[in-house]
Amino acid sequence: MPIRPIPEDVEEQADSSARLKHIQRQTSIWYTAGSLLLALQSLIMLVVLTRVCDVYVAGVFTIAFANANLFLNVGKFGMRKFHASDRKGQFTFEEYRASRIATCIAMIMASSAYIAFCAATLNYSNDKTLVMIIMCVFKAVEAFEDVYTGAYQLEDRLDVGARMFTIRAGVTIAVFALLTVAFGSLLPALSISTVFTALFLAGQVLYVRKRYGMPHAEGYRGLTNVVSLIRECLPVFVADFLLFYMGNASKYAIDAIMDDAAQAYFGYISMPVFVVMLLASFVYTPMIGSLTDQWQAGKIKAFALRFAKLVGLVTALTLACDIAAFAIGIPVLNILYNASLEQYRVELIVLMTGGGFLALATLATLGITIVRFQKTLIPLYGIVAILAYLISNWAVTAFGITGASWAYFAVMATNAIVFSATFLIGMKLKRVEP
Repeated sequence: MPIRPIPEDVEEQADSSARLKHIQRQTSIWYTAGSLLLALQSLIMLVVLTRVCDVYVAGVFTIAFANANLFLNVGKFGMRKFHASDRKGQFTFEEYRASRIATCIAMIMASSAYIAFCAATLNYSNDKTLVMIIMCVFKAVEAFEDVYTGAYQLEDRLDVGARMFTIRAGVTIAVFALLTVAFGSLLPALSISTVFTALFLAGQVLYVRKRYGMPHAEGYRGLTNVVSLIRECLPVFVADFLLFYMGNASKYAIDAIMDDAAQAYFGYISMPVFVVMLLASFVYTPMIGSLTDQWQAGKIKAFALRFAKLVGLVTALTLACDIAAFAIGIPVLNILYNASLEQYRVELIVLMTGGGFLALATLATLGITIVRFQKTLIPLYGIVAILAYLISNWAVTAFGITGASWAYFAVMATNAIVFSATFLIGMKLKRVEP
């Protein structure tokens, strides 16, 4: 009996399915690697500085890195979640990129003004001031890269963006470490690394354009659309900025009230905190597109069930990290930083649990963005940010590093409760009928 030929459309479907599975597998691998590298970036840099320089330089790096990440929210402007969920093409890539250039410039200007104010009021040294400014430029490169990663994700090629980020971040960390050892100083190592990572990103963008033809550059429709996009993302930006401030309010209180050595010790025990959030974001960030599709299709029960599972997963990750922190956290940190941190075991677990609450609050913010209920974020975050400022300054003044740890826990728990409730209300009020 002759073999019946397989129809071409069946072969094409099989090839398409195999290609999709390959892309999903590559996305998982590279996004995992990138998330872990991002979680370990400051840890690795701080370990190198602690061993090559001293505890005071480590303290300067800790507050500079926290400050740069705070203003990184200005550069990103909350657009990644909006961009990746813009399945209907409300704005073009050219408009996203133009808006990102504007926000990155605003990031550098705003951070420089803030640092100049701090230098005048808190008596920063010239080296500390320069390190903090250059660190913000270093992070501005990451903010600009993010607009391309969002475009790749929108075209269902997050694997490409994750791979490019992982390679750039990994090579940059290695260059920074080598330069720190070579110069024995933070300022020149950071300055050269900043130039290097910017040039490396430019090369990657050109490579992806030539290799994959991405991103597809739809036409620029004028400044009005760019302004509309910025206005649309403003509530999410303010929310992200205030959320990150709340996460670092304790560090700012220590910077104002204690010295750089205390900042370094708090940085040592708080460094693992963001591992929970970043591991959680590794799970839910690739789902933004499919979650948006479910919501817009009116599949409310399936949408809500997936969010419930994500909450359960974040909770499990937090408990696992708490157990690890209790069992091996302090010995590992002692080895990494060549320090004696036994007196901070309870504070480490308190901070780690607070990081879990931060991850839940961030997940709730993602949900609020998808259901387009983000205008409620600003007043709520404003209230909690004021609370964070008051609690952190009082707690650090009264109890030092211990007070800073418990202040962080209290603020993050409040965030998780408030924004989870807001998300549920938003789902009810913005419900999309099938």
